[in-house]
Parts: sequence; structure tokens; C-alpha cells
Amino acid sequence: RGTVESMLLMFLRHSSTAFTLARAPVLNGHPLAPATRARHHAVVAREIAFVAQSEARCEPFAATRARPLGDWFAQEDALRILMSQAESCRRLDEDAPPGSETQRWEVVTPIEFPGMVARSVTPMDIRVDAAADRPTLSISSGASETQCSGGPGWAQALLSRIGEIATTVSSNTVDVQEDEGGGLTVVSRVKLTVKLSIPTLLLPPFVPAGPFERSGSESLQKLLDRDMGTVLGRFREGYLTWATGD
Repeated sequence: RGTVESMLLMFLRHSSTAFTLARAPVLNGHPLAPATRARHHAVVAREIAFVAQSEARCEPFAATRARPLGDWFAQEDALRILMSQAESCRRLDEDAPPGSETQRWEVVTPIEFPGMVARSVTPMDIRVDAAADRPTLSISSGASETQCSGGPGWAQALLSRIGEIATTVSSNTVDVQEDEGGGLTVVSRVKLTVKLSIPTLLLPPFVPAGPFERSGSESLQKLLDRDMGTVLGRFREGYLTWATGD
């Protein structure tokens, strides 16, 4: 999620020209006098969306009968691996009964911005179907909270209210498939959608939204393509180590 905030900050930094134009209306090439400007305007927003989805799988492997693959899917160590791209993660429902099919976690992701220490804190809802031979994990994100210190005041103000203009919906389904050779492979299917409601002061009607949407979607897609294969490789190795008792 921290990548989303970083993208929004970069967008706002590079939209300063549009912001200046929008704040200084002109007539026949000359700025309008203050008295001719409307004193009150309803805030109008434009909707833009970034969308990415990815399917990744690990190398085939053989499950052991002594420690079924479904038991591994329910292990906290397994879930920590799937969330290992975050800066940190912790389980929120530690008092849940053993073997519970649902778990609630929290992940903390750094937000990249010069001169600022900022992090996005996001709850994650996880449903575990620990079937012995074909287990499944379903992971979805909740509303994030942004914590920041240092840096420019406008960036802090924006990040503290990002929930008012940004909506993120993410899902990740992790299951097991059998390949042609009889080996098992873990497959992850991720879909990520980020919708931004940008005031027309920052994205005026004369500025096309298409380039922003394409650029943002490409950035999200690169992130998914880069990370998930590596994470599933570690998930596979984690199971093999756990299954042998090492």
C-alpha cells in the first residue's frame, strides 16, 4: 500500500503547473482581477483508477504425507512469508481459537518520500481453507492508516487525509495445482485496484487522465510482477524446511 501513497505524492508534485493554471484564471491571456473571480466554488473531483493483476507460481515440488501441505498453509510462519514484502507484520487476533479459519493481520509498509518518515498501516483479513491436499488462502486488505513525521507540511497533511481521496481494493488467492508431471505448485492470483478522487484544481478538465492512469497501472503491474514470484519461492522453501522438521 505504501507504493500507492508514494505514487500519489509524485503525481501531486508533478501537477504543480496544472495547479497554478487552475488557481489563476485568465481572460484573453491576462489574469482575471480578484473581484471578477467567483468567491465560492463547489469542490469538483475527477476519478482516475490504477489497475493491475498478476498470476505467479513456484517451481513444482512434492508434498510429504507426514506433514500435509494444508497444515503449512495454516502456519503463522507461512503467512509471514506471504506478507514479507512489507516492512513488518503482526497478527491482531492472537486470542483466536486454534485452527480458526479466519485471521486478521496488520502490515506496515514504508512510503518513499524525500525528507519524510512515513508508513502505511493496513489490516489484512485472511481466510484459511486447510484441506490436506488442496489448501487455499484468501487475503484481502482493509482501510489503511498513514503515519508520518518530518517532511513538508503539505505532504503530511495530504497523507493524513489520503483515505478521503483514495480507495484501494486488493485480493490475493493462493492455492495449489498439480502439474503434468504430478508435482505440486503454489499459485498466487493478485488483483489490485486503486481509485483516486482528484480535485479539478490538481487535475483540470483540460488535462487528460489517460496518461496518469496508464503510468500508475504500469507501476503497480511492475510491482506485482517483481515481487510475487520471489515470495512464492520462499513459501515453497519454507514448506520443504518445515515438512522435514529442519
